[in-house]
Amino acid sequence: MMRKLFSLVAVSALVPVAAMADTFPSKPVTIVVSVPAGGTIDAIARMVAKDMGESLGKQFVVENRPGANGNIAADYVRRAPADGYTLLMLASSTLALGPYVMQNVPFDPIKDFAPVAMTAGLNMALLVNPKVGVSDVKGLIEKMKANPGKLNYSSTGNGSFPHVAGALLNLETHTDATHVPYKGLAPSIQDLLAGQVDFTFDSGSAVHVKSGKLKALAVIGPKRASALPDVPTFREAGLPELEKVSGWHGVFAPAGTPADVIKRLNAEINKSLKKPDSVERIQAMGFESVATTPEALGNALRTEYKNFGDLIAKTKISAY
Repeated sequence: MMRKLFSLVAVSALVPVAAMADTFPSKPVTIVVSVPAGGTIDAIARMVAKDMGESLGKQFVVENRPGANGNIAADYVRRAPADGYTLLMLASSTLALGPYVMQNVPFDPIKDFAPVAMTAGLNMALLVNPKVGVSDVKGLIEKMKANPGKLNYSSTGNGSFPHVAGALLNLETHTDATHVPYKGLAPSIQDLLAGQVDFTFDSGSAVHVKSGKLKALAVIGPKRASALPDVPTFREAGLPELEKVSGWHGVFAPAGTPADVIKRLNAEINKSLKKPDSVERIQAMGFESVATTPEALGNALRTEYKNFGDLIAKTKISAY
């Protein structure tokens, strides 16, 4: 009798989860974005939200919660119910790099979130102002060595991907270009275009390269960027260590979200990403359209988190 009672309790405990997965979503879903409206993460989030809403018959609302390198959005979602109705979309730098370069990060990037889907792969390019007068990575290195401390590079802020990439380039090539941090991407690129800084790293400036206003010397990533097919990778340029400063955009849920709900969300996000017009739009932004499993996204986060721990120790970039 007792055995039957325990069996009934066990079965009844599973019913709500199964029922939830079968009926999900039964109300609007909020996608919390870590940047202001108008950015690339926001644009991809709105594209995916529209497709998912049409496919599942429920509204997917994009809510922007920018600030603190994505920590505000991440902490908000971390505290939300683990039911799949509050999702987080952000750049990998918040989870993989932020804990090493920011003080008092309010979450554990590995334990506090459940991976759902990767939405875009970032291929940052090394961009120089044509006035620098170099045509490849070798030429830039030679110029930096011939002019110690005189060349500079911009970034989107202390501890950002471009900052780490520039510091690693200095370390790997025994050069000392000066870091010039900006508050965001727009002023960084504006001053590069104006010739106030010599080079930077960015994934969304293909339009300036194609117009001749900037020159791309190499891209960070395992393969060439779709938007810049003639530009070699850093591995091809003889600096494979730069590949570690790669990144992506992804969707996460609070830890503990039912696996069946995550599986359904993953399938719907991937369906949106695989649409030809979605691929075209994402590539036009300078990114790669990707469709992965939750497990693959989790593996990518763990690998990148370890890589950045090693890189921050190596480059001695301090927290801020």
